[in-house]
Amino acid sequence: MKKLSADAIAGLLCMAFGIFFLIMTATNPQLSFIATTSDGVPGGGFFPYILSIAVIIMGGALTVRGMKGNSRKYVEMTPERKKNLRVLLLTVAGLIVFLGAWKITAPYFGNTAFMVCVFLFEIYLNKLFERTWKFALIYAVIFTAFIYLVFNMGFSILFNA
Repeated sequence: MKKLSADAIAGLLCMAFGIFFLIMTATNPQLSFIATTSDGVPGGGFFPYILSIAVIIMGGALTVRGMKGNSRKYVEMTPERKKNLRVLLLTVAGLIVFLGAWKITAPYFGNTAFMVCVFLFEIYLNKLFERTWKFALIYAVIFTAFIYLVFNMGFSILFNA
């Protein structure tokens, strides 16, 4: 049996990711592609539809490239890849904890809960990527302030779950 190359496997995973989000967008009645208001602004699903379709197309192209034999590398577990896989899985786990903590605390603390969760998540990511505590704290403060200024002050968007 012929092994799939790393490109083919990555392409298939990207396509599955894009299809999943395309289905999730299509099944949500609040996310329409066409304008639902009188000003003609595209609906809330415009960007998710475009992005999902683009990911599916790019994943398909990567899969075809991997199957044509242009990519000869297979997935091998080297020490570097094991470390990268660990970081990836811990990042996903941290994101799940971030979303859960935000969802649980938002009814009680509103937008402040989101900002605290963002701050803590940024510290977690910086420590995961082996940055110093000084860098992690400064980066988290600047990033959280940026999110607050752009979304809350600039666009008047509140992150209440």
